[in-house]
Amino acid sequence: MIIVYLSFVLVVISLVAFAASVRNTLKLMNGSLAKISKTSATMTRQSKKIMHEKDELTRNLTMIQQDMTKKKDTIQETIREVNDSALHAQVAWYKGKAIFKRQTD
Repeated sequence: MIIVYLSFVLVVISLVAFAASVRNTLKLMNGSLAKISKTSATMTRQSKKIMHEKDELTRNLTMIQQDMTKKKDTIQETIREVNDSALHAQVAWYKGKAIFKRQTD
């Protein structure tokens, strides 16, 4: 009968040890879960901040590209006008030369 009582005491001791182990594990898990939750919230905030910065950079890049296109078009138009002015100057020169030649003849 003593073996039965010793077995019973051993089972009770193992259940108490198991309960203590579970309690310690839950305490550790609560701390870990709180840290994980805090880290998750921090990562979410950082991710939103990065997305906002990405959107802002995309807008800035688009504005820069539009500005470059506008300036490129302006420069090309100026070059065309300079070329046209040079052509008009040559035409005027030759017409003036022809008129002067006719007058001297």
